[in-house]
Amino acid sequence: MDAMGMGLCVAFIAFVRLPSLKVSTLLLMGLLIYDVFWVFFSPYIFSANVMVKVATRSADNPVGIMAKKLHLNSMMREAPKLSLPGKLVFPSMRTTGHFSMLGLGDIVMPGLLLCFVMRFDAYKRAQALSGADATVPSNGHLHKITYFHCSLIGYFLGLVTATVSSEVFRAAQPALLYLVPFTLLPLLTMAYLKGDLRRMWSEPFMAYSTPKQLDV
Repeated sequence: MDAMGMGLCVAFIAFVRLPSLKVSTLLLMGLLIYDVFWVFFSPYIFSANVMVKVATRSADNPVGIMAKKLHLNSMMREAPKLSLPGKLVFPSMRTTGHFSMLGLGDIVMPGLLLCFVMRFDAYKRAQALSGADATVPSNGHLHKITYFHCSLIGYFLGLVTATVSSEVFRAAQPALLYLVPFTLLPLLTMAYLKGDLRRMWSEPFMAYSTPKQLDV
């Protein structure tokens, strides 16, 4: 199931493209509110943690269903259980026999943001090499740091924070509560300091060319 989940994440990120930073921000903020609501506030409304209940529920294998209908008891016993919805499972560091789960959405959604900034970094390098980028480069060491590296480090720190929080509180934690701020806030700050925030927000891949002839 872990291998299948990782394959789904890679395939989704490879085929889906986010067009701008505005869409990325709205998507991640909406999913953050959704994740926090179902983890922290659903017990007060539904008397149960809906997110944990759905994530830990096992699904019947289609082979097992067919074996049951055909009265093939031996095959039904050997058929494994599917673990749906898809997630990655890690053994807990503090409690023996317990596991920590990371939903595929917690990998795919920040991964789409990382893919977007990687495309923007590559596009900006191509524009600079061709001389079509009329924007003024930043001074100092800041311009040497790419947006992808900034977001990747933020994602790693957010994932570590989410894991530590889950182990410390011994309760389900919405991973996006940590991943979204750790990836978005450094990215927005860096884009503002470099002067690319307005461009990334609305039309990041529009060519800015300097006319060869200027009317005086």
